[in-house]
Amino acid sequence: MHQTRSQSETAAPIPASLAGRPGHRFSDARRVEHPEAGSGGRNPRAIELADALAEIAGCGNGATEKDLSVLGFSVGEILAHLPEAKLILAESFVRDIAPIGDRVPQIIEKAIASAAHIMPKTAGLDETSEDAAQELWQRYCKARSAFKLDPWWSQSERAIGFLKSFLRRLPLLEREANRVIYAVAAEQKATVHRGEHI
Repeated sequence: MHQTRSQSETAAPIPASLAGRPGHRFSDARRVEHPEAGSGGRNPRAIELADALAEIAGCGNGATEKDLSVLGFSVGEILAHLPEAKLILAESFVRDIAPIGDRVPQIIEKAIASAAHIMPKTAGLDETSEDAAQELWQRYCKARSAFKLDPWWSQSERAIGFLKSFLRRLPLLEREANRVIYAVAAEQKATVHRGEHI
């Protein structure tokens, strides 16, 4: 009743798109590296596929089958390794969140430190305003350096004047700018008094 036919009689030919590269035996090459075969690690071809997907996504487009085939992946490889490649991408995904900018306490710290290369920045600061603010920040830092070398009242007032000009360039409320100014002025006043009593 039951007749057995040879595999060559019943099996349909493999489409060229699934056959892979000429002379390459897809199934034999993958058996050794299969996660269930005992290696336990990630499949190197799945890692390559994940890298290709990330690279194509970085160009602003979604990856199509054609894009991946141009990069050397057969349809069989895509079908076999796409789930693992998606897992690799999910594990390595890092959301790039734009910094919200410095808050008033951080601006105060940077203003007191007055390092020219560490300018306080706030959210909403556009590029043009940032360039103008950078110049004013450098002037303030120079005035602070002069004040640190020779702490006297005129130097202190000059530094505070540059700080006010700089803070006007930042999108800050007036009360926030005043908090920064008062904190720096108090620090400078304490420095002047320490210098006078030495």
